Amino acid sequence: MQRHGGSLSASVTLCLVLACGGEEPASGGTAPWTTTATSSAEVSGGSEGAASSGSGSDGGEGSSAGVEASSSDSGPTAEAGSSVGDSGDDPLPGLDPPAGGSSGGAGGGAAAGESRVTADGGIDYRIIAPGGAGPLPLMIVYSGTEGGGTMTNNLLQIADVTGTGDFVFAVLDGVQYNGDGQAGERVLDQVRADYDIDNDRTYLLSESAGTSAGLELGLSLRQSYFAAYWANDVNSQRQPSLDAAALGFAPFGNAGPGGDFADAEAIVAGMDAAGYRTPEPSPYDGPGAGSHGDPNQFVAALQWFPGKTRQ
Repeated sequence: MQRHGGSLSASVTLCLVLACGGEEPASGGTAPWTTTATSSAEVSGGSEGAASSGSGSDGGEGSSAGVEASSSDSGPTAEAGSSVGDSGDDPLPGLDPPAGGSSGGAGGGAAAGESRVTADGGIDYRIIAPGGAGPLPLMIVYSGTEGGGTMTNNLLQIADVTGTGDFVFAVLDGVQYNGDGQAGERVLDQVRADYDIDNDRTYLLSESAGTSAGLELGLSLRQSYFAAYWANDVNSQRQPSLDAAALGFAPFGNAGPGGDFADAEAIVAGMDAAGYRTPEPSPYDGPGAGSHGDPNQFVAALQWFPGKTRQ
């Protein structure tokens, strides 16, 4: 497979605080990295290091202190598996949520990383949202051991240079919700109730300690909701529950090894077998692929999503 790195459209210096550690929070730690990216240049930096299959450590998130706000309940949450206020003609009949429409949610407001709690009272998450009307693209994110706050700071820092500045981001702490895909379901429903989310541009990114929860959410619980899923800095594997024929569309999929090539290859092989669209390189094999927590792989992951749709 051809190796390539992400290139940024403008000069920018990224100061990322990366977390290292596996599924268990006790193994974590933090290390500062600085990556300088210039126009039309590959992002470079980070050390190469192998992580054994199934044991990786957390990566690719965050800058320094972020925007904090006190937790506040949001609007009503949709029932699991339902679409809130979906509108528009459906070019793919039977698809849930309907293709060509949006959730019709309202009232969430602009947000720059504030903490929220689902209205059903149990799931903490952080929200980034632009002002203005939808339909808006949404990305659900499970962080690594560095936590939801640091991941949120990272997303805020690089959104414009990765083409995700118009996204709504809902960030769950991958340690707090380790292995809990249902937490992501509840946040997905809450954000769809609060914002007018584009049914065809809903995405999922999971990082290291968030791997197992992301795989459960994206490849089983809410598989039909996600146009694209990138599992980054992986440490486990799972196969899609349904193939593209059963879903009614072919999702996009990829994995960033972060040193765990065996699990990344197994994830992508399962996606290929299920009829997913997995454009090369898949698994990702560019700068940072061999080192858990490398910011270059994280930037490449964010740049991969814009423009992908279920249709």
